Amino acid sequence: MLFLRTTTSLCAWTMTAGLALAEAPQSASVLEFADDNTLFVADSMGGAIHAYELTGNAAAPEKPAPYNLLDLDGILAEALGVEAGRLTYHDLAVHPVTRDAYVSLTAFVDGAEAAVVVTLTRDGMVTRLDLANLPSDTFTIQDPADAEVTFWRDIPAATFTVTDLDYANGELFVSGLSTGEFASTLRRVPYPFTDHTASTGIVIYHAAHNQNETRAPIRAMTVVDIDGAPTVVAAYTCTPLVAVPVSALEDGANITGKTIAELGYGNTPLEVLDFSMTDVAGNTQDVVLVINREMDADLITMDALTGAVAAEGITTPISGLGDTMGVATTPFPLSGVYQAAEQDAEFLVTLRRNMDTGNMDLVSYRKGVYLRLSEFVSEYNFPDYQYGENEFSQGTKLFQNMLKADEGFQDQMR
Repeated sequence: MLFLRTTTSLCAWTMTAGLALAEAPQSASVLEFADDNTLFVADSMGGAIHAYELTGNAAAPEKPAPYNLLDLDGILAEALGVEAGRLTYHDLAVHPVTRDAYVSLTAFVDGAEAAVVVTLTRDGMVTRLDLANLPSDTFTIQDPADAEVTFWRDIPAATFTVTDLDYANGELFVSGLSTGEFASTLRRVPYPFTDHTASTGIVIYHAAHNQNETRAPIRAMTVVDIDGAPTVVAAYTCTPLVAVPVSALEDGANITGKTIAELGYGNTPLEVLDFSMTDVAGNTQDVVLVINREMDADLITMDALTGAVAAEGITTPISGLGDTMGVATTPFPLSGVYQAAEQDAEFLVTLRRNMDTGNMDLVSYRKGVYLRLSEFVSEYNFPDYQYGENEFSQGTKLFQNMLKADEGFQDQMR
């Protein structure tokens, strides 16, 4: 059964000092949480970022539990009263306390396109945020991308005014396009919003193109501490990975980021996530995961990333298309993932295009595994298959039973 609530917060809201009610944004693209009460929503078409105040009692789940919401198109279409084929997804974020999923999208509502942000619980309850009536504060982006410019005839450059958001150490980092030669811009915006912001042009060396680039924006990024120094780790289309020290991001400056990897040509990075994961032996490791549109995901250990940032950057071209260079990565098969976010200590949650049905799903992947066992039919699935008594076979059995339980297939456990 599906549920829909239209709400202005997690429960009820009260006006907060310094915040005012604002009109609904022209668009709702990138999402980011500052804390359990503040949700940033990028309005690329409107050249603004809205900070919405969510108030109420946010209860944490008793324990980590995965999302298994298949056919999200159908779930949202029924709940919102729209056509499933008229939904365009933009981003995904996770509430830091409730672990509810927040999804931004464009929906065709009452005969017109509307910017929509919904929350989803694991049991399929849909809540549409009433953005026009939430207390909010707004940061207006100066020199946004030129509204008259389009790519491939019909893609407005304005849709790239904000390409990613990351909140760290009391600041919102905003990547995207601006006007001018140094169109690739990285902004530091203190929150609560003030006038003391910094806007920095970024130039990078792109080994697959063998040129310095100033226009193409960062597509996905995260801010991590490397040897005690806050550092932006950013991925660009086609796919250089670049490190930029936060200390270099000064207002009005044009700086060069250090290219630390060339991950592969013909690809758009979708997410750069940093998190800790614990393996079956109880060992914890800090990693960065680059999720790609056209390639496997790239897992990078923090040790490898630290070494790459300390070394000389890449300044020479690849020898041929398909070659990679720089920091060592491990590929993982996150096929069809459109957006992803760290869900909790055990899982990542994803918007993923189902390869069989074509529908968008909202599903979790266990950290360190990055696959969903129910999408495979293999030797282990035959009813007469018997696990061996040796340690490897019994370990495989425990591992597969864990994944079956994650995906709601307890009846298939053996």
